[in-house]
Amino acid sequence: MAERWYKKGRALQDEIRGAAAEAPRALLWFLGQMGFVVKINGVIIYFDPFLNDFTDENGAGRSYEAPFLPGPSLEADYFVCSHNHADHLNLQTLLPQARTNPKTRFIVPRPFTGLLTDAGIDRVRVVGAQAGLALELDGALTLSPVAAAHTAYETDKNGDDLYLGYVLDGKGCRIYHAGDTVVTPRLVQTLKGFKPLNIAILPVNGGDWERASKGIAANMTVEDAVKLLRVIDADLSVPAHYDLFSGNAVNPSTFAEAMYRLCPSKKYHIFAPGECFRYHV
Repeated sequence: MAERWYKKGRALQDEIRGAAAEAPRALLWFLGQMGFVVKINGVIIYFDPFLNDFTDENGAGRSYEAPFLPGPSLEADYFVCSHNHADHLNLQTLLPQARTNPKTRFIVPRPFTGLLTDAGIDRVRVVGAQAGLALELDGALTLSPVAAAHTAYETDKNGDDLYLGYVLDGKGCRIYHAGDTVVTPRLVQTLKGFKPLNIAILPVNGGDWERASKGIAANMTVEDAVKLLRVIDADLSVPAHYDLFSGNAVNPSTFAEAMYRLCPSKKYHIFAPGECFRYHV
């Protein structure tokens, strides 16, 4: 595996644990794919953590190793998962964290709460998220689930969305983590309702017929992501989901080029894995 990490292991965990981030300041760390740590107002949230080795049914594995393993030294108030794909919700990541760190709670789309509880995670630690129903986190933050279309919108028999993104409101700093989604008129209108957005984290790997034939669902393309940013007017944009699997990747320099061409006045940041980014409102 190629070495990609700016910082990893205990050094990265110690940095996340010790860093001060009081609202409206936010700290972010990139963990690869759609994995991010957000620390704001003293709360540590892992979005789509994927911290285990993995090989899919097509024989594809990670292009680089996980930064560390879940466990007692991984301090997290919440693990938030956007949907039930192995690089976003993976029991090999969630279960070790649940067993060894009783502080961590788990937020997943409502159709998948049973997946966690059946595997042994205590029901009181699992929260089912529904689009349009905001969650209060520790009295300090609000997490608003947003319906996502991973190629298309899908629901279970109860009408609950299978794919979600989330808007985290840190009482002065508002962060959108898109999960996996394409751009739709519905998504555009929903995100306009959350203006002003400070940070938008978007998947940019797109999709094509070859990946679709292997069961890989599509995301927004680089061009679609940048055009979405132009409409929702986020202060800072962050591309993601371009790096971890060689057969489902794009060069993030194409995002930089599209931002320069279509949104030259807007800020963006391309992370190195394990890098800390300090955002000030």
